[in-house]
Amino acid sequence: MIRKFAELLSKVKEKEIKILAVAVPEDKEVMNAVKLAVEKNMIYPILIGCKNKIEKISRSVGLNNTDIEIVDVENDKEACKKAVKLTSSGKADLLMKGLIDTSLIMKEVLNKEYGLRKNRLISHIAMVESKVLGRLLFVTDGGMNIKPDLDERKEIIQNAINVTKKLDYENPKVAVLAAIEKVNSAMEETIEAAALSKMNDRGQIKGGIVDGPLAIDNALSEEAAKMKGILSPVAGKADILHVPEIVSGNILGKSSIYLANEKIAAIIGGTSSPVVLTSRANTADIKLVSIAAAVLMT
Repeated sequence: MIRKFAELLSKVKEKEIKILAVAVPEDKEVMNAVKLAVEKNMIYPILIGCKNKIEKISRSVGLNNTDIEIVDVENDKEACKKAVKLTSSGKADLLMKGLIDTSLIMKEVLNKEYGLRKNRLISHIAMVESKVLGRLLFVTDGGMNIKPDLDERKEIIQNAINVTKKLDYENPKVAVLAAIEKVNSAMEETIEAAALSKMNDRGQIKGGIVDGPLAIDNALSEEAAKMKGILSPVAGKADILHVPEIVSGNILGKSSIYLANEKIAAIIGGTSSPVVLTSRANTADIKLVSIAAAVLMT
């Protein structure tokens, strides 16, 4: 089990170099991340966008043009389309979002003709390096699905389990979060959490242990769970935190950054090829971690 981003970066050395298609890499942080990934022998990048801008930024960050391939296109939409097509056709192993809106690249990822969508829901998975807990936490879905129904929540959990298993989590533990840890008919989230837990018991969610409803304190703290008399293999040991809708997931993730000074990387689950979908505000180091996680998922 990978407990720190440094361990993830170390483990990726065991993998072969992968081809990364980057849509609109016209940003110093994106290009610095690409440079670091090239230096660590993670990737060979195909950079799709405005050739003049890409060459100018690559020179400014010290990225050797002999180490990259540039595909010149007219606009951002064409860059996204080309990057997705390169990935879906197998000419690239991974896809990365550059300096563009998420909606623009996701429209191409979801394209029925050439996109990367399998016969399942696509979801966002944030990776939080918690100094307090001394391990990684995966939060889903705070970035893509706005208010998923029960079946969609099942798919979101399955995506997160599948991703963590590719990162060497043998039997990941999933806490289905709510405000309280008891089923309450006035709180729909607690009812759905209990249903998702039972779905796991019946084999509808595979590969991990799912329990809920759990409040976040007893999902992360064994002491808090013990005080409340909660007996669960997940309580205090959760690897994956599944939130009921995008608002709580987004707040949870960003508060980890701005209140606790934690580092967060991000990837996408449910696609035929790994997709790196980090915030434009992320630093090059965090984008590098997301690239490394995607390489491990190939």
